[in-house]
Amino acid sequence: MKHYWKKWLDRRIPLNEKVELSQRSIFILPSKIGFMFALLLILLMVTAINYQNSLIFALAFWLFSVALSAMIFSFRNLSGLVIKTSHPAFGFVGEHIEIPIRLKSNKRQHQGLEIAWLKEDLREVAIMANQEKEITIPFQLQKRGHLETPRLSLKSYYPFGLYKCWTWLSLKTPGVVFPKPIFSPFIAGEGEGNDTQSDISLSVGNDEFMGFRNYQVGDSLKHVAWKYLAKGKGLLSKEYDSQQLSMQWLDWHSLQNMSLESRLSHLCGWVLQAEQEGRAYGLRLPTITIQPGQGDQHRTHCLTQLALYS
Repeated sequence: MKHYWKKWLDRRIPLNEKVELSQRSIFILPSKIGFMFALLLILLMVTAINYQNSLIFALAFWLFSVALSAMIFSFRNLSGLVIKTSHPAFGFVGEHIEIPIRLKSNKRQHQGLEIAWLKEDLREVAIMANQEKEITIPFQLQKRGHLETPRLSLKSYYPFGLYKCWTWLSLKTPGVVFPKPIFSPFIAGEGEGNDTQSDISLSVGNDEFMGFRNYQVGDSLKHVAWKYLAKGKGLLSKEYDSQQLSMQWLDWHSLQNMSLESRLSHLCGWVLQAEQEGRAYGLRLPTITIQPGQGDQHRTHCLTQLALYS
């Protein structure tokens, strides 16, 4: 039964980057309060018929008209709302991240919206007419690779709580999930030549002052910022584009007798360690070699290759 329900839902609301809600993608049923309200109407009608009381008849019909109007307003509260994905999200397996979603109203305001990934914390939001708003929704990353999320639950009990109006959207959420890092000591690669040693030097750029960083054991004393030390600002080293940087090859083949996921996790940890320690590092995988480098862009490139490796 669950399989057929999923197939039907996939046909009715297919995977997309942008969805505008309409009668095809909106479901509505009475809420618990709505069922109690319906029971009240039945009791009023039975009483009115039993006692032939016109005032009770009038009250029952008036309440029934309120229920019909509430159903229309509940549907209109979701109808026309545009939901789309925003900028990519990145994180590591096991992390809770905030995934950005954009909501846009073309014609009317939308009140009392509750939005969440299934079994996750709700976000409450309201959108004014002709407004576009970006919100973030918490989600725990489960599997490395391209970011995949379950259906997005969007519901509302507006205006009187008599009806639950909801939808389940399947959105293409851009992003990459990196392997869960395991931090361990570096292991030298087992290739040929000096470039496979765990520590060699890498010369970058020309003599241009880049800034300061925390002093590390082995830094040249002539690069120590003695003036900052005298002022009590800590032990810092001057960094130049032409400095000789410690360089590390992160080699797949240096990790023996490990499962695929364990190797990727260790390599992920090494990438983060090398970046934190200010090393230049390169990555060797069976299908790709990334030349040594540094910086956020290089780190993201290495982590992405680890996340998408198969």
